[in-house]
Amino acid sequence: MIRSATPADLPAIAALHLQSWRATYAELLPADYLNDGARAQLAKKWAVLPEGTTLVAMQGNSLAGFVSVDAANPAYVDALHVADFAQGAGLGPRLLGAAFARIAKNGISSAYLYIVAGNDGARRFYERLGAVETWRGPDPDYDFPSTAIRFDWADISALVHAGEAS
Repeated sequence: MIRSATPADLPAIAALHLQSWRATYAELLPADYLNDGARAQLAKKWAVLPEGTTLVAMQGNSLAGFVSVDAANPAYVDALHVADFAQGAGLGPRLLGAAFARIAKNGISSAYLYIVAGNDGARRFYERLGAVETWRGPDPDYDFPSTAIRFDWADISALVHAGEAS
């Protein structure tokens, strides 16, 4: 079940986000950052619900995944994470499509996101969903050398239709 996130979901969102970063970025980002800095950064980030659209997918009482997209045009996909137990079942595309369906109602027609260079799984995932690499350069979010890659959807309508169906 996909629904709007509530403040009660924030601890589970922060925990899933941290777990996902630690698993995904273990070989890409410094261990001290993943052990300490990321926890502090994500606790601060998820202290309140961000503006825009944040959706969660629940499996029973467990958070299976979440997506957070701002309300700008183009929209910025700030986070999309799926728990290990829910991966491989199409939840990521459904979450993204549901978020895009909501923002499209406000006239938003395009979106973008950034990934950390070397995150080849994310690269393949977003390319399968029609995103195109448009930029790469130093990642300003970190105090250590890291390269960010921007992916854009010039038109989110195909994913909007998939989100409306879920």
